[in-house]
Amino acid sequence: MSIMSIGSAGAVGPYSGPSAISGAGASAAADPTSPREAFEKYQAMTPAQKMRAMMLARLGLTEEQVKALPDDKRKAVEDKIKDMIKQQVQNDPALKKKTGILADVMA
Repeated sequence: MSIMSIGSAGAVGPYSGPSAISGAGASAAADPTSPREAFEKYQAMTPAQKMRAMMLARLGLTEEQVKALPDDKRKAVEDKIKDMIKQQVQNDPALKKKTGILADVMA
């Protein structure tokens, strides 16, 4: 049995039933690199992890690639990330305009 959509039959094909809907969802759930899973993985990251991932992306590396590096090269990458984060914080215009960011509330 097929159900035609309301309106012109040529514009939209027949309704295929729930199997068409569940088939698309099942393939997305089985695919480990689906956009939904990538988004959920990103959202589960802490702000520090997101910043690190962004810096690694700028360097063209992944976390797995960094873990596979020899100790001396890995330290060099870690130092480069520290420098990049420090430079980003120092050049942040939102922080430059603010005064009194730190306050001694115990005084």
